Amino acid sequence: MQYFVAVAEELHFGRAAERLHIAQPSLSHQIRRLEQQLGVTLFDRTSRRVELTDAGRALLSEGRRLLAHSERTTRLVRSVSAERLTVGFYGSAASALLPDVLRGFSEERPSAEVSVRELLLDQIDELLAGGVDVAFTRLLPGQAEVELEVIARESRVVALRASHPLSGRATLEFNDLREESFITNPVVEASAPPKRWLAEQARHGLPGRIAAEAASVQEILALVAAGKGVCLVPASVAQHCPRADVVYVGMSDADQAVVSLAWPRGDLRPIVGAFIEATRRLALAQVSTEIP
Repeated sequence: MQYFVAVAEELHFGRAAERLHIAQPSLSHQIRRLEQQLGVTLFDRTSRRVELTDAGRALLSEGRRLLAHSERTTRLVRSVSAERLTVGFYGSAASALLPDVLRGFSEERPSAEVSVRELLLDQIDELLAGGVDVAFTRLLPGQAEVELEVIARESRVVALRASHPLSGRATLEFNDLREESFITNPVVEASAPPKRWLAEQARHGLPGRIAAEAASVQEILALVAAGKGVCLVPASVAQHCPRADVVYVGMSDADQAVVSLAWPRGDLRPIVGAFIEATRRLALAQVSTEIP
């Protein structure tokens, strides 16, 4: 219909082809196909002029209305899609920030439809495939083929079975855990054990024994409670996941855990960019209030 309207308005196939940025033979072919489909002649053509037939004039009027309606429909669909956002999160990575970000963002964008989805600790495919627009993760830059920005850091503690001999200590060091086996997270690169985890263990002279892998916080805590091993977790896990059969003890020499925001590479929809910016502002505000 766009091709037909262009020719009808220009009454010249060459000028219409230039307007549409297509080759003239292709335009002529498309117009002939349209005439065959409708069973009518739309243009009287001679070597010197192009004129609309009665059928062509009738189609031009309806065609313009069809194109205007199509444009309105496209704008409507795009505007609805533009206001939808799916936010993913890894277990504890969003426990502190996400509720406040969602609350503030809904005040800024009351028409936005925001849904949340928990991701397993090794699950990045949904972000890469577009099922999730942006995610709160524990990843560091370079660990996955996504845009990544560290927005917060927090201390780590060790999760121990309640009856563990070290569970009564106020703080621990890696040297205290030399004989322990650890529960680790799966890694995005599918090359277990995690290189970052091994490097930290090696710095403290530990052999890096792995008892099991777990893909969620609840899996980790279930294995710890069962006595399968110990696990270093972010301090927020102790706050948000208390259990009678698990004790959390502070670590004086453990690396900090990160909270990072991840999103697919490439052009961002405006609502995704607005959500990222809102998260940055809140993360910065929280850090500012924590500085004495």
